[in-house]
Amino acid sequence: MRVLVARCEIAYEGRLQTRLAPGDRVLLFKDDGSVAVHNTRGAKPVNYMGGPTVVEEDGEIIRVRRSSSGELLTILLLDVHADTRHALEDGAALEREGRELQLHALIEQAPDVIEEGLLVVERERPTDVGPIDFFCRDAAGVATLVEVKRVKAVAAAVEQVVRYREQVERDPALRPVRALVVAPEFAPQARALAAARGVECVVLDVGALRRGVAPELRLFDG
Repeated sequence: MRVLVARCEIAYEGRLQTRLAPGDRVLLFKDDGSVAVHNTRGAKPVNYMGGPTVVEEDGEIIRVRRSSSGELLTILLLDVHADTRHALEDGAALEREGRELQLHALIEQAPDVIEEGLLVVERERPTDVGPIDFFCRDAAGVATLVEVKRVKAVAAAVEQVVRYREQVERDPALRPVRALVVAPEFAPQARALAAARGVECVVLDVGALRRGVAPELRLFDG
């Protein structure tokens, strides 16, 4: 992994166009090709590009291209504070605990609460960009990826399942691939992005599921 600490200016071109004015940031270039840009506040990156990517360096300019989506992240280095590379190993999978783990177990036992005829093939199916909550087949046998959120789903949840879909679609035998986000509610930005990226939103009554209420009390949102 490469860790670059620098004062930089960043432009993004893809689903939309953004510009990040000069500032001090930490840039992480991961071995799977993903790139994350962090500023001095908050836990989430201000810019993120999922792998695989192609990184091109030309003097003070770094270009990160993602050919699968046509996205481009252009980084202009104004002052490099530190630039280090580390050989890291981490094969551990994230183990969910508590209420989210219980929710996943309930859904695995009764996937019809999401969609009638849905069959869970594998939980936590690994990909280069993280594990898919549920790799399923729908009633027609189509590969269906399900990302579950215990609380309100935001745009990041949609982006997450889109990255999973891109990974799975690398295998022609699995195409076409559906992508679903399941949550008790959705932020407006999540709904808008889902509509633009072909992701289905399913509203799940988590309380009813925990109480063992019959599937006919489900609430769906296409």
